[in-house]
Amino acid sequence: MRSSKRLDSGKMYDLTAAMTADTVVYPGDPTFKTEDVCSLESGSQFQLCHMHFGNHTGTHMDFPAHVIKGGKTSSDYCIQDLIGSGLIIEVPQAEKSITKEFIKAQSQITQNDFVFFKTSNSTISKQAEFTEKYVYFEPEAAEELLLKGVKIVGTDYISVDSYEAEELPVHHKLLSNNVLIVEGLELNNAPVGRCRLFIVPNNIPEMDGLPVRAFAEF
Repeated sequence: MRSSKRLDSGKMYDLTAAMTADTVVYPGDPTFKTEDVCSLESGSQFQLCHMHFGNHTGTHMDFPAHVIKGGKTSSDYCIQDLIGSGLIIEVPQAEKSITKEFIKAQSQITQNDFVFFKTSNSTISKQAEFTEKYVYFEPEAAEELLLKGVKIVGTDYISVDSYEAEELPVHHKLLSNNVLIVEGLELNNAPVGRCRLFIVPNNIPEMDGLPVRAFAEF
């Protein structure tokens, strides 16, 4: 009788920030809170709460409809679109932005990669007050990522654009080319290099963005 041997999967790393009442949000966005509907303490036979939060809270994905009128929504992507080969790339701590030159030098990026960028943002607690001083992408860096043919771009703070970029040029460049964006990643304890990346939003149709559970397998 031939024995079967189970193939062990690689080590898994959770890249998702905890969602709490203190989770950082972009100024003006709703914060996370819960409200009891039923509770054991009040005599109910079960616990149930109402959760309140914006659809771009915590670790989340932006779909094209986020900035493009008539753009694709969560309904236009299946789970297979959100699982794939990719990279976590470390950006030197001193860098204040991700530039075209930095992207151009990343020869390991290949067509259809998911690419997550680990910057000095990863040292900022996702449970701290919002800061305007975070590492962002230069619009020319987004153009270089398009030339490399990436499929998904991820960052470790809550916007790929700078705080001052009110017209969101990086969002527009990526999403108008169907390159999805993941923001608010927790990469502080994640290794760098090639891995398999999983981005799992809840199955809520017609959304321009959704919180996700993101993780990597090395």
